Amino acid sequence: MINFEYEKIIRYSTGRKMGNLSNENPKKDMYAFANWLLAGQQEDVQNKEGHFDENDRGNATRVAILITRLQKYLGLYIKPAINRLGFSREHEYNFLYQVSRMDKPTKNSLSKENMVEFSTGRDVIRRLIDRKLLLEKPDPDDKRAMLLTLTSLGKKTLEKSYEQISESFTDFLGDLNSKEQSQLISLLGKMNGYQAKKNNKDILSYL
Repeated sequence: MINFEYEKIIRYSTGRKMGNLSNENPKKDMYAFANWLLAGQQEDVQNKEGHFDENDRGNATRVAILITRLQKYLGLYIKPAINRLGFSREHEYNFLYQVSRMDKPTKNSLSKENMVEFSTGRDVIRRLIDRKLLLEKPDPDDKRAMLLTLTSLGKKTLEKSYEQISESFTDFLGDLNSKEQSQLISLLGKMNGYQAKKNNKDILSYL
């Protein structure tokens, strides 16, 4: 069987029809032939790229829907534990937890780590300070900034939370076996790394 690209070349350069192919080149002009072949290749590439883009968009939509739905399930699992710890919103617990993982963050860096606007992060931090869970101190290197640390009550609250929160996660992975869990973690980590790089955000080092 003659390769389709070779078939096109023979057809065009000789001016003959092959099978159902048309577009003859009776003049056998080499420059016209080169332009014709290049245009055909570019059209093929565009068609292939369009096909893959359509598939990618469909896959991205399905993944986004699934992740969003799983996030809602996760919220249902952990909400009772969060409420028992005295938090009215998940953000409050997330911020407290992040402070324990970071080295004396500023309000701005903590807000970025949680991927929320500074005004939202500032309100969450204020509520945690009012509850005596966080303490802010001036940054010795920048008098305009304040560094955040856990208070003794904040540490005790986190220690208490670990067992309660971990119990909420026990059934979240469903019936995935150990290999499937590792694959899922690897794929989600890869997605997180790509999005972090694309959006110019630091990858969460503890994930």
